[in-house]
Amino acid sequence: MSKNKHMKNHKQKTVKRIVLALGISLGLIYVFYNYYSYQKNDNLEVSFIDVGQGDGIFIKTPDKHQIIIDFGSVQGMNDLNKLIPWWNKKIDLIIITHPHDDHIIGLIQIIKNYKIKNILYTGIVGDSPAYLELLEEIEKKKIPILIPQKNQSIKLGNNCDLNILFPWESLLNKETDNLNNSSIISQLNCQNSKFLFMGDAEIKVENKLLEKGLDLKSDVLKVGHHGSITSSQQEFLEKVSPKIAIIMVGKNNKFNHPSSRVLKRLERIKTKTFRTDLDGTITIISDGKNIYRKANQK
Repeated sequence: MSKNKHMKNHKQKTVKRIVLALGISLGLIYVFYNYYSYQKNDNLEVSFIDVGQGDGIFIKTPDKHQIIIDFGSVQGMNDLNKLIPWWNKKIDLIIITHPHDDHIIGLIQIIKNYKIKNILYTGIVGDSPAYLELLEEIEKKKIPILIPQKNQSIKLGNNCDLNILFPWESLLNKETDNLNNSSIISQLNCQNSKFLFMGDAEIKVENKLLEKGLDLKSDVLKVGHHGSITSSQQEFLEKVSPKIAIIMVGKNNKFNHPSSRVLKRLERIKTKTFRTDLDGTITIISDGKNIYRKANQK
Protein backbone atom coordinates (compact mmCIF):
# COMPACT_ATOMS: atom_id res chain seq x y z
CA MET A 1 0.00 0.00 0.00
CA SER A 2 1.35 3.41 -0.95
CA LYS A 3 2.11 5.97 1.70
CA ASN A 4 -0.57 8.38 0.38
CA LYS A 5 -3.24 5.68 0.42
CA HIS A 6 -2.26 4.67 3.95
CA MET A 7 -2.52 8.29 5.13
CA LYS A 8 -5.90 8.67 3.42
CA ASN A 9 -7.27 5.57 5.17
CA HIS A 10 -5.89 6.80 8.48
CA LYS A 11 -7.61 10.19 8.02
CA GLN A 12 -10.92 8.51 7.13
CA LYS A 13 -10.78 6.32 10.25
CA THR A 14 -9.92 9.37 12.38
CA VAL A 15 -12.88 11.30 10.95
CA LYS A 16 -15.18 8.32 11.62
CA ARG A 17 -13.98 8.12 15.25
CA ILE A 18 -14.52 11.87 15.72
CA VAL A 19 -18.03 11.68 14.22
CA LEU A 20 -18.85 8.66 16.40
CA ALA A 21 -17.51 10.39 19.52
CA LEU A 22 -19.53 13.53 18.72
CA GLY A 23 -22.66 11.44 18.13
CA ILE A 24 -22.24 9.66 21.48
CA SER A 25 -21.56 12.96 23.25
CA LEU A 26 -24.63 14.62 21.74
CA GLY A 27 -26.72 11.57 22.61
CA LEU A 28 -25.57 11.69 26.24
CA ILE A 29 -26.20 15.44 26.42
CA TYR A 30 -29.72 14.87 25.06
CA VAL A 31 -30.43 12.09 27.59
CA PHE A 32 -29.12 14.08 30.56
CA TYR A 33 -30.97 17.22 29.42
CA ASN A 34 -34.25 15.33 29.22
CA TYR A 35 -33.67 13.71 32.60
CA TYR A 36 -32.79 17.08 34.18
CA SER A 37 -35.81 18.78 32.60
CA TYR A 38 -38.12 16.02 33.82
CA GLN A 39 -36.78 16.16 37.39
CA LYS A 40 -36.92 19.95 37.49
CA ASN A 41 -40.51 20.09 36.18
CA ASP A 42 -42.79 20.20 39.22
CA ASN A 43 -46.00 21.02 37.35
CA LEU A 44 -49.12 18.91 37.42
CA GLU A 45 -49.72 17.51 33.92
CA VAL A 46 -52.92 15.73 32.92
CA SER A 47 -53.02 14.32 29.40
CA PHE A 48 -56.26 13.28 27.74
CA ILE A 49 -54.93 10.90 25.12
CA ASP A 50 -56.58 10.46 21.75
CA VAL A 51 -57.50 6.76 21.78
CA GLY A 52 -60.34 7.19 19.29
CA GLN A 53 -63.83 6.52 20.62
CA GLY A 54 -62.87 5.95 24.23
CA ASP A 55 -61.08 7.30 27.30
CA GLY A 56 -57.38 7.27 28.12
CA ILE A 57 -55.99 9.65 30.75
CA PHE A 58 -52.41 9.98 32.01
CA ILE A 59 -51.57 12.02 35.11
CA LYS A 60 -48.09 13.09 36.20
CA THR A 61 -48.06 14.78 39.59
CA PRO A 62 -45.48 17.30 40.86
CA ASP A 63 -43.95 14.46 42.93
CA LYS A 64 -43.65 12.31 39.78
CA HIS A 65 -46.48 9.92 40.59
CA GLN A 66 -47.85 8.40 37.37
CA ILE A 67 -51.53 7.47 37.17
CA ILE A 68 -53.63 6.12 34.32
CA ILE A 69 -57.43 6.33 34.22
CA ASP A 70 -58.78 3.91 31.59
CA PHE A 71 -57.24 3.29 28.16
CA GLY A 72 -59.73 2.38 25.47
CA SER A 73 -57.49 1.21 22.62
CA VAL A 74 -53.89 0.78 21.48
CA GLN A 75 -54.33 3.81 19.19
CA GLY A 76 -52.97 6.20 21.80
CA MET A 77 -50.01 4.04 22.87
CA ASN A 78 -47.42 6.10 20.98
CA ASP A 79 -48.61 9.29 22.68
CA LEU A 80 -48.51 7.57 26.07
CA ASN A 81 -44.97 6.28 25.48
CA LYS A 82 -43.83 9.83 24.70
CA LEU A 83 -45.31 11.09 27.97
CA ILE A 84 -43.68 8.42 30.15
CA PRO A 85 -39.87 8.80 30.42
CA TRP A 86 -37.83 5.76 29.41
CA TRP A 87 -36.11 5.61 32.81
CA ASN A 88 -39.38 5.45 34.77
CA LYS A 89 -41.54 2.63 33.40
CA LYS A 90 -43.54 2.40 36.62
CA ILE A 91 -47.23 3.25 36.85
CA ASP A 92 -48.24 3.95 40.44
CA LEU A 93 -51.95 3.45 39.90
CA ILE A 94 -54.35 2.39 37.17
CA ILE A 95 -58.03 3.22 37.66
CA ILE A 96 -60.51 1.14 35.67
CA THR A 97 -63.68 3.23 35.86
CA HIS A 98 -65.91 0.48 34.46
CA PRO A 99 -65.48 -2.58 32.21
CA HIS A 100 -66.65 -1.31 28.80
CA ASP A 101 -64.24 -2.09 25.98
CA ASP A 102 -63.74 1.57 25.02
CA HIS A 103 -62.20 2.11 28.46
CA ILE A 104 -60.09 -1.03 28.90
CA ILE A 105 -58.72 -2.56 25.69
CA GLY A 106 -55.44 -0.58 25.75
CA LEU A 107 -54.86 -1.44 29.41
CA ILE A 108 -53.97 -5.01 28.45
CA GLN A 109 -50.93 -3.78 26.50
CA ILE A 110 -50.01 -1.27 29.22
CA ILE A 111 -49.97 -3.97 31.89
CA LYS A 112 -47.71 -6.09 29.68
CA ASN A 113 -45.27 -3.22 29.00
CA TYR A 114 -45.10 -1.38 32.33
CA LYS A 115 -44.61 -2.20 36.00
CA ILE A 116 -47.95 -1.51 37.71
CA LYS A 117 -47.98 -0.91 41.48
CA ASN A 118 -51.74 -0.92 42.10
CA ILE A 119 -55.06 -1.17 40.28
CA LEU A 120 -58.29 0.38 41.50
CA TYR A 121 -61.52 -1.06 40.11
CA THR A 122 -65.05 -1.75 41.32
CA GLY A 123 -64.96 -5.50 40.73
CA ILE A 124 -68.39 -5.33 39.11
CA VAL A 125 -69.28 -8.27 36.88
CA GLY A 126 -68.49 -7.84 33.18
CA ASP A 127 -68.32 -10.53 30.53
CA SER A 128 -66.62 -9.00 27.50
CA PRO A 129 -63.63 -11.01 26.20
CA ALA A 130 -61.38 -7.94 26.60
CA TYR A 131 -62.38 -7.53 30.26
CA LEU A 132 -61.80 -11.22 31.01
CA GLU A 133 -58.39 -11.04 29.32
CA LEU A 134 -57.54 -7.91 31.32
CA LEU A 135 -58.44 -9.61 34.62
CA GLU A 136 -56.37 -12.63 33.61
CA GLU A 137 -53.36 -10.42 32.85
CA ILE A 138 -53.72 -8.62 36.20
CA GLU A 139 -53.78 -11.96 38.01
CA LYS A 140 -50.82 -13.26 36.02
CA LYS A 141 -48.74 -10.20 36.98
CA LYS A 142 -49.94 -10.45 40.61
CA ILE A 143 -50.83 -6.75 40.68
CA PRO A 144 -52.44 -5.63 43.96
CA ILE A 145 -56.12 -4.72 43.49
CA LEU A 146 -57.94 -2.02 45.45
CA ILE A 147 -61.72 -1.62 45.71
CA PRO A 148 -63.06 1.95 46.12
CA GLN A 149 -64.14 2.84 49.65
CA LYS A 150 -66.57 5.49 50.80
CA ASN A 151 -64.80 8.84 51.35
CA GLN A 152 -61.54 7.34 50.06
CA SER A 153 -58.66 9.72 49.42
CA ILE A 154 -55.44 8.62 47.74
CA LYS A 155 -52.36 10.63 48.67
CA LEU A 156 -50.18 11.53 45.67
CA GLY A 157 -47.55 13.65 47.36
CA ASN A 158 -47.55 17.05 49.04
CA ASN A 159 -50.79 18.97 48.58
CA CYS A 160 -52.02 16.44 46.02
CA ASP A 161 -54.92 14.02 46.57
CA LEU A 162 -57.20 11.93 44.41
CA ASN A 163 -60.62 11.74 46.05
CA ILE A 164 -63.08 8.99 45.11
CA LEU A 165 -66.55 10.53 44.88
CA PHE A 166 -68.46 7.49 43.60
CA PRO A 167 -69.46 4.68 44.11
CA TRP A 168 -70.28 4.78 47.82
CA GLU A 169 -70.66 1.05 48.33
CA SER A 170 -68.75 -2.01 47.19
CA LEU A 171 -69.78 -3.32 43.78
CA LEU A 172 -67.49 -6.36 44.01
CA ASN A 173 -69.03 -9.33 42.16
CA LYS A 174 -72.31 -7.46 41.68
CA GLU A 175 -74.23 -7.22 38.41
CA THR A 176 -75.91 -4.22 36.83
CA ASP A 177 -77.93 -3.52 33.71
CA ASN A 178 -76.03 -0.25 33.17
CA LEU A 179 -72.27 -0.40 33.57
CA ASN A 180 -71.96 3.32 32.82
CA ASN A 181 -73.54 4.12 36.17
CA SER A 182 -71.02 1.95 38.00
CA SER A 183 -68.20 4.27 36.85
CA ILE A 184 -65.60 5.34 39.39
CA ILE A 185 -65.81 9.13 39.65
CA SER A 186 -62.72 10.85 41.03
CA GLN A 187 -61.61 14.40 41.71
CA LEU A 188 -57.93 15.31 41.64
CA ASN A 189 -57.06 18.15 43.99
CA CYS A 190 -53.48 19.17 43.24
CA GLN A 191 -51.38 22.31 42.64
CA ASN A 192 -54.36 24.45 43.77
CA SER A 193 -56.32 22.94 40.86
CA LYS A 194 -59.20 20.49 40.65
CA PHE A 195 -59.90 17.98 37.90
CA LEU A 196 -63.16 16.00 37.85
CA PHE A 197 -63.13 12.67 36.00
CA MET A 198 -66.65 11.41 35.30
CA GLY A 199 -66.02 8.15 33.45
CA ASP A 200 -69.27 7.30 31.64
CA ALA A 201 -71.56 8.25 34.54
CA GLU A 202 -74.98 9.38 33.40
CA ILE A 203 -77.59 11.83 34.71
CA LYS A 204 -78.86 9.35 37.32
CA VAL A 205 -75.44 9.41 39.03
CA GLU A 206 -75.08 13.17 38.54
CA ASN A 207 -78.32 13.58 40.48
CA LYS A 208 -76.95 11.43 43.30
CA LEU A 209 -73.84 13.62 43.51
CA LEU A 210 -75.98 16.77 43.53
CA GLU A 211 -78.27 15.38 46.24
CA LYS A 212 -75.24 14.45 48.34
CA GLY A 213 -74.17 18.10 48.34
CA LEU A 214 -70.57 17.34 47.41
CA ASP A 215 -68.17 20.11 46.44
CA LEU A 216 -68.05 19.40 42.72
CA LYS A 217 -66.57 22.72 41.63
CA SER A 218 -63.56 21.94 39.44
CA ASP A 219 -61.25 23.78 37.09
CA VAL A 220 -61.23 20.97 34.53
CA LEU A 221 -64.04 18.52 33.75
CA LYS A 222 -63.60 15.27 31.83
CA VAL A 223 -67.12 15.27 30.41
CA GLY A 224 -69.11 12.13 31.17
CA HIS A 225 -69.89 9.49 28.54
CA HIS A 226 -68.07 11.16 25.62
CA GLY A 227 -70.44 14.13 25.55
CA SER A 228 -73.54 11.98 25.18
CA ILE A 229 -76.96 13.50 25.91
CA THR A 230 -77.32 10.86 28.66
CA SER A 231 -74.90 12.92 30.78
CA SER A 232 -73.98 16.53 31.52
CA GLN A 233 -77.30 18.07 32.48
CA GLN A 234 -77.25 21.85 32.85
CA GLU A 235 -77.64 21.87 36.65
CA PHE A 236 -74.68 19.54 37.05
CA LEU A 237 -72.45 21.54 34.73
CA GLU A 238 -73.32 24.74 36.57
CA LYS A 239 -72.40 23.09 39.88
CA VAL A 240 -69.01 21.98 38.52
CA SER A 241 -68.50 25.31 36.73
CA PRO A 242 -65.34 24.22 34.88
CA LYS A 243 -63.00 26.62 33.13
CA ILE A 244 -62.03 23.81 30.75
CA ALA A 245 -64.00 20.79 29.56
CA ILE A 246 -62.51 17.80 27.77
CA ILE A 247 -64.64 15.56 25.58
CA MET A 248 -62.98 12.26 24.71
CA VAL A 249 -64.48 11.06 21.47
CA GLY A 250 -63.56 9.44 18.14
CA LYS A 251 -63.79 11.04 14.72
CA ASN A 252 -67.04 10.37 12.87
CA ASN A 253 -68.18 7.94 15.56
CA LYS A 254 -71.40 5.98 15.03
CA PHE A 255 -72.93 7.38 18.24
CA ASN A 256 -72.86 10.98 16.99
CA HIS A 257 -70.97 12.01 20.12
CA PRO A 258 -70.74 14.68 21.37
CA SER A 259 -74.31 15.89 21.54
CA SER A 260 -74.86 19.41 20.19
CA ARG A 261 -77.05 20.05 23.22
CA VAL A 262 -74.19 19.23 25.60
CA LEU A 263 -71.88 21.54 23.62
CA LYS A 264 -74.48 24.33 23.93
CA ARG A 265 -74.73 23.77 27.69
CA LEU A 266 -70.98 24.12 28.07
CA GLU A 267 -71.02 27.22 25.91
CA ARG A 268 -73.77 28.66 28.09
CA ILE A 269 -71.54 28.54 31.19
CA LYS A 270 -68.60 29.96 29.18
CA THR A 271 -66.46 26.84 29.43
CA LYS A 272 -63.57 26.38 27.00
CA THR A 273 -64.12 22.96 25.40
CA PHE A 274 -61.51 20.71 23.78
CA ARG A 275 -62.25 17.46 21.94
CA THR A 276 -59.88 14.62 21.13
CA ASP A 277 -61.52 14.07 17.73
CA LEU A 278 -60.65 17.65 16.74
CA ASP A 279 -57.63 18.46 18.92
CA GLY A 280 -55.88 15.09 19.29
CA THR A 281 -54.16 14.41 22.62
CA ILE A 282 -54.74 17.31 25.01
CA THR A 283 -52.39 18.07 27.92
CA ILE A 284 -53.54 20.44 30.64
CA ILE A 285 -50.86 21.89 32.92
CA SER A 286 -51.18 23.48 36.35
CA ASP A 287 -48.17 25.30 37.79
CA GLY A 288 -49.96 26.17 41.04
CA LYS A 289 -51.10 29.56 39.77
CA ASN A 290 -52.33 29.05 36.24
CA ILE A 291 -54.04 26.28 34.30
CA TYR A 292 -53.38 26.11 30.61
CA ARG A 293 -53.24 23.78 27.64
CA LYS A 294 -49.77 22.68 26.59
CA ALA A 295 -48.80 24.33 23.31
CA ASN A 296 -47.61 22.78 20.07
CA GLN A 297 -50.11 19.96 20.00
CA LYS A 298 -52.64 19.06 17.41
